Amino acid sequence: MKLLLMVFCVLFTINSLSAQHNNMGGDMPAEGIISGYVYEKESGHPIEYANIVIYSLRDSSIVTGGITDKNGYFNIDQIRYGKFFVEIVFIGYGKHTIPQISIKPDNKNINLGKIYMVINAEILSEVSIEAEVNQVEYKLDRKVINVNQDIMSSGATAVEALENVPSITTDIDGNVSLRGTESFLVLVDGRPYPIQGSEALQQIPASTIESIEIITNPSAKYDSDGVGGIINVNLKKDKRQGYNGQISANYGTFNTFGVDALFNLRTEKINFFIGGNYSDRKFKGDGQSLRESYFADDSTYFLNTYSSNYRNFKSGSFRLGLDYYINDKEIITFSGKYGLRGHAMGSETWAGSYYDYSGIYDDFYYYWTRNNMSANRGYFSGDLNYMKKFNKDGHELQVYGSFAEDFDNEENIYDEIESDYMRDSVGDILSKYRTIEKGSGNTITGKIDYVLPIFTKGKIEAGYQIKYSLNDNDYRYQTLISEIWTDDSTRVNPYLFSMNIQSGYLLFANFLNKFGYQVGLRTEYTDRLFHQTISDQKWEYNKFDFFPSVHISYQLPADMQLLASYSRRLERPRDWYLDPFVEVVDPNNIRQGNPNLTPEYTNSYDLSLQKKFGPNFVSLEAYLRQTNSKISRITVINPDNPGIFIMTFDNIGEDISIGSELMTNLNLAKWYNLNISGTGYYYELISSNYNSGTTFSWRARLNNTFRLKKSGTSIQIGANYNGPQISAQGKDFGFFMGNVGVKQDLLDRKLSLSINVRNAFFTMKHESVQETESFYLYSIRQPKMPIVSFSVTYKLNDFKTRKEKGLEQKEDYGEDDGI
Repeated sequence: MKLLLMVFCVLFTINSLSAQHNNMGGDMPAEGIISGYVYEKESGHPIEYANIVIYSLRDSSIVTGGITDKNGYFNIDQIRYGKFFVEIVFIGYGKHTIPQISIKPDNKNINLGKIYMVINAEILSEVSIEAEVNQVEYKLDRKVINVNQDIMSSGATAVEALENVPSITTDIDGNVSLRGTESFLVLVDGRPYPIQGSEALQQIPASTIESIEIITNPSAKYDSDGVGGIINVNLKKDKRQGYNGQISANYGTFNTFGVDALFNLRTEKINFFIGGNYSDRKFKGDGQSLRESYFADDSTYFLNTYSSNYRNFKSGSFRLGLDYYINDKEIITFSGKYGLRGHAMGSETWAGSYYDYSGIYDDFYYYWTRNNMSANRGYFSGDLNYMKKFNKDGHELQVYGSFAEDFDNEENIYDEIESDYMRDSVGDILSKYRTIEKGSGNTITGKIDYVLPIFTKGKIEAGYQIKYSLNDNDYRYQTLISEIWTDDSTRVNPYLFSMNIQSGYLLFANFLNKFGYQVGLRTEYTDRLFHQTISDQKWEYNKFDFFPSVHISYQLPADMQLLASYSRRLERPRDWYLDPFVEVVDPNNIRQGNPNLTPEYTNSYDLSLQKKFGPNFVSLEAYLRQTNSKISRITVINPDNPGIFIMTFDNIGEDISIGSELMTNLNLAKWYNLNISGTGYYYELISSNYNSGTTFSWRARLNNTFRLKKSGTSIQIGANYNGPQISAQGKDFGFFMGNVGVKQDLLDRKLSLSINVRNAFFTMKHESVQETESFYLYSIRQPKMPIVSFSVTYKLNDFKTRKEKGLEQKEDYGEDDGI
């Protein structure tokens, strides 16, 4: 009901604005059409999202306008008779002005032909292009985060760059959620990445990123994986002639450090790029938990823990690629990535347990546990892409293939030492064991995409993809026998997991007056097999699925646009979600998968409206997301040992989210930008076997950016609040966080120095409660201190530092031109 009311209000506003707009020209017939194409002059590439604004020649008032599509094409109709001038504007290019156009009964259709925007080669000392680009921009179907504008992400990763974005939340472990779910698809430069989810974003240095795109309702062209949508990371790659590059380094709290480099060489036929990075990131924190287990005889088991923990992430990667321009219609791209990453984690935990037998406390036991985990992971991937553009603009064929391989070796060692209630050790090691898990996998992907323009502004898109993956995994539990690590033969678990997904899609898009629409359908066939090799048990899953998508746009006056969309997506269970073998996580927790899990399916609806006021804008989005067969992690008591919890997975039921997101971006002065955003949503969980409930949650963000151009100094002060959220068995509490960043540009902006303080007020935390009829669990974890980092970046040969502004270009399309 709240969503319907919001939609009604938005539509009422649109109707009022449209009525005002339609009355501006009196009774003059609205039969005129202005069309054309916009290209970059240097490369000849079409420019998407260029703004076309039509002004009255009489009083310079805005009459109407539009934007270019992916082919650089625009077509603006329903223009009344009269005389006008046109401005074509796109950030980084000079304003292109057409000073006079006359529309009359014998000259209704004005075709401006090909318009070329000029890139400026000047470096302007008094003005920075970065000041003219908003940190968050809204495109037709996505949000675009311009990472260069986020001072506080300097020396950090893609995770920190997403912290100030509507729709995104992050936690103290670097996990990313997109509108409340950690299920999303990660692409890099529009292509699949060897690793997925939050782990992928944690590996990509922010200094190597040009922009990040958030697509909450992808079309049927994209893979259906990820109920939250798609996060596409666009890496820096300068395509101007000559060579250029960038080198960055950072150092921070707990001796965290990192370095990365990018180099680019462009000739007439070849664009070659190469990059690499290495980082060593450390985090330290404290935690506490209180656990109560309830039994049928009215007795209660208590377990209290206090822990000090650390995490150490090491990663290094190397990438290179080559764009070969066969001619102006054909391009072949070769690219490859290789990466290694290590993850070490450890904790020292003091635990005290006892029983309450109807008011009599007994069986007190105190102990220390030491846990040290180390994991080494790596990946390799190679890609080949062929693009063919035909003579007709927008007529394209693309063929893509990739191969990816990865490995994962993990070791966990646990010690248990008896203690007293004062937390002093009183004996030798009581027990010692370790778990070893080794895995490897490979994925082969092949796809073909075809685009055929039809009618005046319509197109048909079709494609086919095959994706096959195979993973093998081996888990072993070992104890020390005569100082030799020896397998427990009852706790050995090798398995194979394979998945073959074949998919095809068909899209149709067109524009009718100010109304644009795109409808699509994707079908996928999934063939999944989980095979425990020792027991020879197999669990198969085969199914055809259909994923429709609809996108609708309505062009209001030049500074407003309404967008609506729908898509259906899914989340497939990962291999360890399905594994029924009991694996030890730590002395108090074990994990057991559910081989009968089915995918969860989400129907997602979006409605958005954006209003621009010169360099300022306000954006309002409303969304509804309904999920069936929701997959959730569940905790239950081990019936054989009440001190141990079993973590498993289940399809718990249905959930519904109805919410809205509001962002206001205000350039209140040439030196001051204020960005405020907020999200509020209603959440309902419907389950027959677990807790059902409703809640209203909200998040708010505030960013102040000060740019002192003469001194080259930029300051960013921000604050985030994440509200509480419910889960299948409890809730997560909210928290507040403040950040500060300062950036100093030197040597004509070739050299940049930054210092950032995250969690400045030491308020970031993860606090949660789980509660059922059989147990209660409260836990809290916090970092030990704020995170301070220093970073330095040096740009070679003006890498991405040019103010792409040319002289105004003017052309006449007057009464005598006969166009």
